[in-house]
Amino acid sequence: MKKHLIAILLLLLAASGSMLSAQDTLTLRCIEPDSVITEAMKHLGVPYRWGGKTPKGFDCAGFTRYVYSKFGVQLAPSAAPQYKMGIPVDKDSLAVGDLVFFSGRRNMKAIGHVGIVTTVKEGSFDFIHASSTGIRITSSQEAYYLKRYKGACRLIDREEVLEAGLPLTATDTVLRDPLYTIAMVGDIMLGTLHPTIQLPLHEGKHLFDHTKDILNNATVAVGNCEGVFSDDTLTSTKEGCKYCYAFRMPESYAALLQEAGFDFLSLANNHSNDFGRKGIMTTIGLLDSLGIGYAGIKDLCTTALEQRDSLVFGFCAFGTNGHNCNLMDSTLVMNTIRGLREECDILIVSFHGGAEGTAYTHLPEGMELFLDEKRGALRKFAHMCIDEGADLVFGHGPHVCRAMELYRGHLIAYSLGNFCTPTGMSLSGVLGYAPIVTARLDRNGMLVDGKIHSFLQPFRMGPQADNNNNAAKLIKTLSEEDFQTATLIIDDNGSFRPVAVE
Repeated sequence: MKKHLIAILLLLLAASGSMLSAQDTLTLRCIEPDSVITEAMKHLGVPYRWGGKTPKGFDCAGFTRYVYSKFGVQLAPSAAPQYKMGIPVDKDSLAVGDLVFFSGRRNMKAIGHVGIVTTVKEGSFDFIHASSTGIRITSSQEAYYLKRYKGACRLIDREEVLEAGLPLTATDTVLRDPLYTIAMVGDIMLGTLHPTIQLPLHEGKHLFDHTKDILNNATVAVGNCEGVFSDDTLTSTKEGCKYCYAFRMPESYAALLQEAGFDFLSLANNHSNDFGRKGIMTTIGLLDSLGIGYAGIKDLCTTALEQRDSLVFGFCAFGTNGHNCNLMDSTLVMNTIRGLREECDILIVSFHGGAEGTAYTHLPEGMELFLDEKRGALRKFAHMCIDEGADLVFGHGPHVCRAMELYRGHLIAYSLGNFCTPTGMSLSGVLGYAPIVTARLDRNGMLVDGKIHSFLQPFRMGPQADNNNNAAKLIKTLSEEDFQTATLIIDDNGSFRPVAVE
């Protein structure tokens, strides 16, 4: 198996002239095992910290990742994918420096813990790891770990390098960079009880039948919750407003978002305050009960964090209304992102801004106005978010799709239009385009590639697959027309990737 992987490596290097795509990047190192153990031993006694990845506190995968990073090897942020990054090793062939894996406390079938072999003995081994009591060395014969052992992999194999005819300045370590998929959608309003009952077919049970696989298979799925959930007959804050709409969804429908696969929802929009503070509190209470993160209401919920294995995703949301975290308040935006950046590995920004309707698919320069309201200078805002540390920025609000661009290696989607709005909104023409954009990011939040999945919205039904790829073709055209310099290559089928830099 090891010789086979080395052979594949040689073929790849020969075929590509040592240049591989970002998707297939191989990290190559030759490391002395004793050096790894020396580095690991420096941290004996460091306390355990859930999600920890610095000498102030480690969890198990954070510790192994930190140690190996000192030698230029970038491991995955959690134990299970680390197991897939090296060459499998039998228990009776273990060597110093190998990673050893165990099942977790709650699930005996799944990998949930990792350590580094420090000593090999006859029939057993010792390993250093981040336990609940901190960094310590443990014997594999300890009862707890003896029954949980799952396997091992090797990141250090000098003999195989020599056998393959590679110089020791090359590598005996074959690692595949992990990628993280973010699924983004626009406005979600699942039907309203106000001012009259306008609900989807079958109580909404089939709204996400055609999209839930994409959303659930993503590392994180995010969207905009355009309205509140409440069964109470509340007075709308928009009573008497001629051109205003208010949306109040049945409380039971909130669970549909969990089933659909959403992890974060923006509340920074012009409908989250349709029924005042009571409507907001009922909504966030339901989202809390479902384990869905949310952000965007000033002085109440400005940011959210979600952990996927050992990787922490941060989310913040901005809008242009009085109750929102305001995207036009540059100081607020910068402070929010800077503070969140210190708490997470991947930072996602959502915004609700821009003029509304079919006349506003193009992204203008400068401040946008709509119905005498300022709706944001969105190019400037999105760039500022990236400059301050955001990894991905996506927008909604115009009810139509807008352009996408790559800025400093990070994706910006300026509007994803309506996604699941089966009643209460116009769905004619481009207003009915309902894309899902999936973006694959590396561990630094940089775009590797992605896809625009095109859907259409029929009245009272959820998004349906669009074999003509209308949303993808529109976003492609707008991206080409609205930016003088192309930063993304978007195919007609919706696949996209960064423009190659000469």
